[in-house]
Amino acid sequence: MLISHLRGFAMPDSFFLGIDGGGTSCRARIRDSAGVVRGQAQGGPANIHQDFDAALANIVATARQAAVEAGVGLHTLQAGLGLAGATGPEQCQRVMAAGLPFASLRIDSDGYAACLGAHEGGDGGIVIVGTGSAGFALVQGQRIGIGGHGFALGDQGSGAVIGRDVLARSLLAHDGLAQGSAVTQAIMAHFGDDPGRVIAWSRTAMSRDYAQFAPQALAAARAGDIIGLGIVGQAAQGLARLLEKLRQSGAPRLCLIGGLAESITPFLPLDIAALLEPALADPVDGAILMARMAL
Repeated sequence: MLISHLRGFAMPDSFFLGIDGGGTSCRARIRDSAGVVRGQAQGGPANIHQDFDAALANIVATARQAAVEAGVGLHTLQAGLGLAGATGPEQCQRVMAAGLPFASLRIDSDGYAACLGAHEGGDGGIVIVGTGSAGFALVQGQRIGIGGHGFALGDQGSGAVIGRDVLARSLLAHDGLAQGSAVTQAIMAHFGDDPGRVIAWSRTAMSRDYAQFAPQALAAARAGDIIGLGIVGQAAQGLARLLEKLRQSGAPRLCLIGGLAESITPFLPLDIAALLEPALADPVDGAILMARMAL
């Protein structure tokens, strides 16, 4: 944990809020000046690119839950927000201008907050894999960001892409245009074996909706299902390319983090898996470190 590192930034009677806002959920944690956890909470999605207003509402609601547990008011919190969708200054300024009810506020991408946490503010790289995916590194004061271009154009190896691919393959198998397997049959059974229902669902589905099918594909791959193995293997190769690029860019430590990290690691190429090291702290503590550094 970052407790010892954070004490170097200690301020009397201060409370620091960290927010890790992703496409599926938002996590909040409050630490006091000594680094002791005073409150935690989890809430709804907080990707500001997908739904800005809903993301901010979920951030405030989740922070409020943590603040109630900590026994402090939102207006007393020095806040650091690591947010999916905060890909540049314009997005960060838009959040800054929204009037969030915190004493101070620093906003950056979820990748930056996660990298700070994983390496306790030191040099290193991370690949986040959950609903989406992205690579990020800090090397000698320079930021290196790769991937993370969103579900429509990127997010290789992510839960959303795995879910999309298993759905697409299930439709092809149903139509007799590709080999099927137990997982494609299960996916179609979920929709009553009706391709029309799949298409109707897809018209309004978001990345987190596709990602709900990723665990099914991963379970199929672990069981040796040929379609599951192919889809998950392709996803793992995409993540391996991100990790290798960060290594080539000079990152001295590499971590694979996020909701799908543990389940997809066994499918990585062995030489890439051997490079991975455990994260020293999570993205929420990375966001707390952002808040402290800002002061």
